[in-house]
Amino acid sequence: MRVSDLLNRDSVLLHADMEDAADALGVLVELQESNGVITNGTAYYNAICEREAAGGSTAIGDGMALPHACTTGVAAPGVAALTLRHGVDWGAPDNRPVDLIFMIAVPPQAQAEHLLILARLVNLLSDANLVKELRASVSREDFIMRMARAEASRFA
Repeated sequence: MRVSDLLNRDSVLLHADMEDAADALGVLVELQESNGVITNGTAYYNAICEREAAGGSTAIGDGMALPHACTTGVAAPGVAALTLRHGVDWGAPDNRPVDLIFMIAVPPQAQAEHLLILARLVNLLSDANLVKELRASVSREDFIMRMARAEASRFA
């Protein structure tokens, strides 16, 4: 399963303005809902917020966060991506504001896929050049193409 295959034009929003992490999470849930990945946005939003509160921040440093939950109300594995013009506080371990966010949604029966997607994203985002390119993407298609190219190269 390729992360880039789980992204599409409607699951990516670039250079948005958000007040805080809660707003960013809400937009990411809406992106997943519009694709039919999430069938119960309220339940998923609540699960994500619980995960952030109870499990600690999903910020991984360097201005990135990977919010994720495995819960009912998700029809199929999906990924949404969001870049922000100005970072928001996400409780990151390096105290940097977050401006690049990938949300992973999976149904309860897809635990293995959940871990695979999360691990693959962490691996891809360890490439500083890719992260720089993603932040500079000029279109959703450009963003997805950069992810697909990096993923094909790294996981050939």
